Amino acid sequence: MKSNQEAMRAYFEALPVYTPAFKSTVDSVVAALGDSVKKKKGQVVEELTLHNKDFWFLKSGFLKEMYKNPIEKEDSLFSLIPPLSIFVNEDTLFNDQHPQHYYTTYSDVEFIRFKHEDFERINAKHPLLQLLYLSGTAEIQKNRRARLIMLRMRRTIDRVEWVKTNRPDLYKHMDRVTLAQYIGVSRAGLYRAFEKSNKFQF
Repeated sequence: MKSNQEAMRAYFEALPVYTPAFKSTVDSVVAALGDSVKKKKGQVVEELTLHNKDFWFLKSGFLKEMYKNPIEKEDSLFSLIPPLSIFVNEDTLFNDQHPQHYYTTYSDVEFIRFKHEDFERINAKHPLLQLLYLSGTAEIQKNRRARLIMLRMRRTIDRVEWVKTNRPDLYKHMDRVTLAQYIGVSRAGLYRAFEKSNKFQF
């Protein structure tokens, strides 16, 4: 398995915007990385507390980004984050608000901390860091928008087929509970859709 530094460097070099002009910026980021954090499946990521503004890189495993739903009894799934992704506590980092989102581990995971103060220090010297961050999060934002469009589909089975076709990287790892959360239906609604379409397996 790649070291933290190797994994982070490979991630940046694979971004669409990357050119040799970013090398010194990436070198500075890689040199500032902290130790990785490992968690077992089903745990809450307690590192993302109210005051935490650090950046995190998901090296392996899947995370559920959950939303504290003030209306429903159960919290809602906001996003399922695949490995090799950058994530932050957006409520705290950008709005200085108590986080409405929190993260739980969908599998065993390993993620790497990049401290906010290191980001500020390196960005002051290497402004290209902002572009790397925006490029890194653009895919997550694009997938969020696409999911919102999917949620407008009327038929549950059409939503299932959308996930299967457009997000196979997630679909093949989902259990039925998570699939129901992701497409915005109850578990009973998902089961009924499978029964009507004679698709008992997914």
